[in-house]
Amino acid sequence: MDLTYVAIHRDVHYRQAVSSDRRVSERVPVVLRALYRSRDHVVDGIVADLSNTGLFLSADIPATDAAGVDPTGQLEVDLPAHGTVRLAAEVVRLDPSRGGVALRFADVAEARRPLANFIIKQSFWSR
Repeated sequence: MDLTYVAIHRDVHYRQAVSSDRRVSERVPVVLRALYRSRDHVVDGIVADLSNTGLFLSADIPATDAAGVDPTGQLEVDLPAHGTVRLAAEVVRLDPSRGGVALRFADVAEARRPLANFIIKQSFWSR
């Protein structure tokens, strides 16, 4: 595989075996400002796609920093007409070919409700 996985997660071997085409939730293309903060890193970028379970954060992550990005942290996503949504998130993979990081939401569904509502609206208006 040409993707760099953050091997700190205990289920990394399972995720490597699963095809990247298998998605639990529909992804919606978006352009939203977001910030991922971990113990030692801040990744500032643009959300390229969003689902109920996670997102892809397009960001310039230097190769020297990529291996050191902490697997768990806080995500802040700026939603139009709602403000900033703060969620716990974990790194699923670093993707240098796309220039960013895939994040999975670690919070319960209730905390993700504003994002879910935004996805529904985006899906409706993009048809």
